[in-house]
Amino acid sequence: MRALLTVGIASLIVSPGALADGLPLAGSLWHCTRASDRSQFVITFYPGGGVSGGEMQDGEVSPYVFDASGVKAGEWPGRWDQTGLRFTWSFPDQHMEIRGTISSPGRPKAKLSGSEVASDVRSAISCTGVAKLPKIGEGLVIPKDGHFMDLASEDGELKVPAGISLQVPDNAR
Repeated sequence: MRALLTVGIASLIVSPGALADGLPLAGSLWHCTRASDRSQFVITFYPGGGVSGGEMQDGEVSPYVFDASGVKAGEWPGRWDQTGLRFTWSFPDQHMEIRGTISSPGRPKAKLSGSEVASDVRSAISCTGVAKLPKIGEGLVIPKDGHFMDLASEDGELKVPAGISLQVPDNAR
């Protein structure tokens, strides 16, 4: 499964160097750091407007989970938008939104900077483009808002069909 994830993401990603030549964010992968606690995460901007990502720990990424009942086959959840050097990356199922700017366009090391607003986080962020997805870890990032799981239940059963961010959609394989 990890091989499929890596191959699928690699086929959708545009190199950061290409982005520096003025291409839009579509197809790019970024490694980000929060200023508030130095925690790290990855985000993607998929062609067609969808997003995905996950939290980093010990060199591995734990993908974000999304409600697959509202996503058509082959599509990604969330939305992103770019106007000039400004962008918005929104992942509603994770209660996350990032607004920011692209800095150093036209240079080999383009960067994203901005602010993240999430259910339990408000932080400045900075991101660098990466060409390869980090190793996928064993964990998943599931919001604790009760939408995905009954928090009072001990069995951990999902209440909605869950999709795994950073995973190639079934009909794209």
